[in-house]
Amino acid sequence: MDAHFLYGANKEDILCARGCDIICSDESDLVWDTDIFDRKQGECVDLWAEMFQKERKFDMLEIVFGESACGSLKAAQGYGKGKYLGGAVSVILHKENDAVPTAEEVQAAQTAAEERARQAWETAVPMEGENTDVYCFALALSVGDLSDDGIGAQRSKVLGQMLTRYDIEDIEAEAQRKIKKTRQDLSELMQRYTAGEPIRIWYSDNPDELCGLYWLMARLEPLKCQTAVYMVKLPAWEYGAENTVVQKLSWGETASGEWGRYLSLQEKVEPAFLSACASCWKQLKEKNAPLRVVLNGRIQNAPEDFYDSFILRELWILPDTFRMPVLIGNVLGKYQLGIGLDWIARRIEKMIGDGLLEVVEAAPEGQENYRCVLRKTIK
Repeated sequence: MDAHFLYGANKEDILCARGCDIICSDESDLVWDTDIFDRKQGECVDLWAEMFQKERKFDMLEIVFGESACGSLKAAQGYGKGKYLGGAVSVILHKENDAVPTAEEVQAAQTAAEERARQAWETAVPMEGENTDVYCFALALSVGDLSDDGIGAQRSKVLGQMLTRYDIEDIEAEAQRKIKKTRQDLSELMQRYTAGEPIRIWYSDNPDELCGLYWLMARLEPLKCQTAVYMVKLPAWEYGAENTVVQKLSWGETASGEWGRYLSLQEKVEPAFLSACASCWKQLKEKNAPLRVVLNGRIQNAPEDFYDSFILRELWILPDTFRMPVLIGNVLGKYQLGIGLDWIARRIEKMIGDGLLEVVEAAPEGQENYRCVLRKTIK
């Protein structure tokens, strides 16, 4: 098929070329024909046919703000296409009093898990696109200094502090690597966006995701680009299987087979909303509080001890000696704060430093340092 782009035409006076399958009347409209005759002489410039075969449509550039969401969304592209071929499925069983499950119980659990995996594949709504269309900006923007706009030395320092709880040999180098990757991805995203590739942003009332939305909008707004931007907000709740109600705190809790079901919630971002988000980000930067939280669906600046009351409430009902992951799990599970364990662990470490708690057993070698045993020093 020959493809030609025709300049200087409008819808009423189309410049045509004999023998072309595709004719563009301007840079946005496509006119299809198989037997077109000249109406007015004009200049034709040959272009690659592949561009027109796609009707000048691009795959959506998908944006998420967490690494778990990124991995799940990449797996979602193609998930559910074709016949289910099976795969490795593992199960974890826990019985009261640490009893060992029987072989029959293990087999039953394995069979049930395999059936759930098959159903998830067969009921999935496959996502289009490639892994290279998914961009992740996991910058933890709800915490720490914003003076460098989220991609400089201060953000690298914040990420480094978050990484201290993990068994990473060179924390500073890892934090700098994350910042460098973010800059590269942001530059590539901006180039593709200004070239005409639409963007879809997945966000929720999770503080990191909502801050991420504002941060990205603040970068898109000055471009004044006509390329479409869409967004999908995670529902506050939804119906689950067997007459249940499901609440997810972030897109990181979404299984690969579920992403396509949320496409009906997609909304196009209008310029006024984009500007409003950019303005919100500017205000957050100017305030530059230690912490940003979501209250009544809105981002608010907060002091760094904002979540301490939840930690103390659960701390007092634990025995004198306890495992730190138990306290973290109780806080996050009971109060559904929409934040990760890193900030809660950081605040508990502050309590250790203040003498409220002491470490009686360090974390096993090679494991995250929050997997330790603590003891209350104040009764």
